[in-house]
Formats: sequence, structure tokens, C-alpha cells
Amino acid sequence: MAAQRLNLTRDQLASFLQDFEQIKQFEKLFSTVNDLNSAIVDEINVAAGSASASANEALAQISSIIETLQGLATAPTIENNNSIVTDYVDFDQNAPFIDKAGRLGWNNSDQTLNLGMDYGVIQQIGEETYARVGNTTGSTIPNGSVVGFAGATSNALLVAPYLANGSQPSLYILGVMTHDLPDSGEKGYCTTWGFVRDLDTSAFSAGDILYASPTTAGALTNVKPTAPNNVIPVAACIVSDATGGVIFVRPTITQMQYYGVFTKTTDQTPALTNTEYLLTFDNTQISNGVVIGTPTSRIVVPESGLYQFDATFQVTDTGPVTKNVWFWLKKNGTAVANSSRIVSVNLGYATTSLIETVSMAAGDYIELAFAASNVNITVDNVPATAFAPDAPAVVLNVTQVQQ
Repeated sequence: MAAQRLNLTRDQLASFLQDFEQIKQFEKLFSTVNDLNSAIVDEINVAAGSASASANEALAQISSIIETLQGLATAPTIENNNSIVTDYVDFDQNAPFIDKAGRLGWNNSDQTLNLGMDYGVIQQIGEETYARVGNTTGSTIPNGSVVGFAGATSNALLVAPYLANGSQPSLYILGVMTHDLPDSGEKGYCTTWGFVRDLDTSAFSAGDILYASPTTAGALTNVKPTAPNNVIPVAACIVSDATGGVIFVRPTITQMQYYGVFTKTTDQTPALTNTEYLLTFDNTQISNGVVIGTPTSRIVVPESGLYQFDATFQVTDTGPVTKNVWFWLKKNGTAVANSSRIVSVNLGYATTSLIETVSMAAGDYIELAFAASNVNITVDNVPATAFAPDAPAVVLNVTQVQQ
């Protein structure tokens, strides 16, 4: 009898076997049968000529099995594309393995799966979130750097170390780099939620809230910044250590609210009665985005929003009769309805104020106007004395109250 070989593929076995261990056992069986097939058949032929009918029956059973398996072997070939369809996958929770790019394994410490990525980054699935980013700053962005939006490239954001000194919108903040990212054209990973490890956090204590630094680009600080700097909580210190420090990143980003305080430290007198004059500004006490424009009567806002304008005026009179002085607000050259305030003065000082809330578009400007019933009045700046500071002619506070 000629030897018959069995050539079933794993996919063919899977069509009638439900368990992977069964498939492996059948593969071992076929290997053994192929090795011993000829010898077994020869022994059976010899025994059948001289032994009892039970031997012939055994031969018949073996032949039947071979015929069945041969039938399966002639079935159409199923393409083996290294994919599986399964109800679930179990990972050995105690199996030792080495992290590398493309490898998935159980992390028993963090109770999640480790996914190996390039740059040696290991993502704890479900516990960390990354943004794919690029670097065109001209130098390497170190691991642990706070970064913000700096443009875009194909399939990635461009980032740069973020400086929270008020020069950039708070909305530009993105997260913290989880590895060194060179300016090489390659894309890397910025952690927007989760742990960043192997940092120098020795300047902080475990539990400290960490903010984007207003003095060092890309750095963190545990001292809360104040105006005019950005106040952006970025992370919390988990482990304080010079080399093995750990932070948990969770940026809390709110839209920046712009503001400014401006003063007029010079006198201004009307040349004609009952005629509009625009007040000018010559000093910025503090500002974040809102600036003195050109001409200097204009106060310009950088972004759209609802702004509150709070102005205080100081006038003096040099004549013997009572004079009336009007003050009002103008937006982009047009008087704001219902914004006039009137003060009367007679041989002395008088002050008045106005508060108005105005919806502004980016680049819009506000001006303060005045007029008087007599030219013998002055919107007056009083210099500091030995016991009191300056009393500006005009003080204007600008506050964005809604983005």
C-alpha cells in the first residue's frame, strides 16, 4: 500500500475544531502519522495475512480515518493572513516581557496594557492620552517640557516650549512632552492626560499643583503666576525626585480674558465751548492684550468679546462761575448711546466717572470724549505730594468680562 501524506492547513483544521489546543494536537498527530504511515500500513498488511479478523478490522478503521483526513486535505485552500477572529484575548498577568515598539503586554503594576511605541514611549492604554506632534523650533524639545501650539504639519500639530508671560493665548497650551523630540522632521508624542516619568521634580513636593512657567519657556512652577502672566494649571507632582520624578498631566485651560489700565498724566483744556475733544493717554499701568493705539486717544482690544470700560475724570475750574463738563464714550469713532456723564465745578476740583459695557470685535477701539460750557476748566493731572501719590487726569480700566 502506498504511503499517504496529510496536508491540512491550520485554517482547514479551524473549520471543524473549536479550540486552539485541539488544533495544535491535531497538527502533532498529522506529523506523527506522516512519519509512521508507511511502516504502520506494512505491518498491518503482514499481520492481516496470518492473524485474526480483528487485525483486519483495525486496518479498516485506520484506512477510514486516513480517507476522512485526505478528504479534508483536498478542500479549497484558505488564505492564511495571520489574522484571528475570537471572542476575547486573555493576557497572562504575570508573564515577563520586554517593552518594544509594536508590542502589547499586560502591565500588572498599572493594571492595564502596555503598548510599545517609537522613541521608547510606552503607553498605558486607557490611562494616558497623547497628541502626535512635530518640532520645527531648531532644537530638541526635552522630555517634560510644557508645549503649546506652534502651527501644523502633515498629520500632526507643531509645538514649541510654552512661555506663560501673557504673550501667547492660554488656548495655545497643549500638554507635556513625554520624550525628547529633536527637530528632525520626525513626529513624537505630547501627553495631554496621564503620567510623564523620569523627570527632575526635586524642586517640588508630592501633591504640588504645577503651572506653566511665565519666566522659562517649557518649564513648570509650583508658584501660581499672577497678572499679566497666564495662569494655567498643567499638572500635579506625584513623585519628587531628581531623576525619577513623576507628574500627572491634566491641563486646565480657560480662554484668556484681556484687560488694561491706562492713565492720562497731562492736563487738557478745551479751546472752544460746547465742542467735542478726545482725551489722550500717555501711560499704561498694566496690560494684557489691550493697548494704547494710534492716535493715542484710542484704546484697542485684541480679540472679540464683551468689555467693561470704567473711567474716572478729574477737572478743576479757574473762573468765578459754575461750569458744566460732559464726558462720554465713543466706539470706532461713533458715540456710544447713553454713555454721557456731566459734572459741575466752581473754583475747585470735581471728579466724575462712567462705567459702560460694550461688545467689541477684534481690533475695535474705544475713545473718551469731553466738552465744556466754559473754556476756563481743565481736565487736570495733579502730581504727587509728600503725603499722596499722583492724581491722574483720567484713569481708564478695561476688563474683558465675556469671551
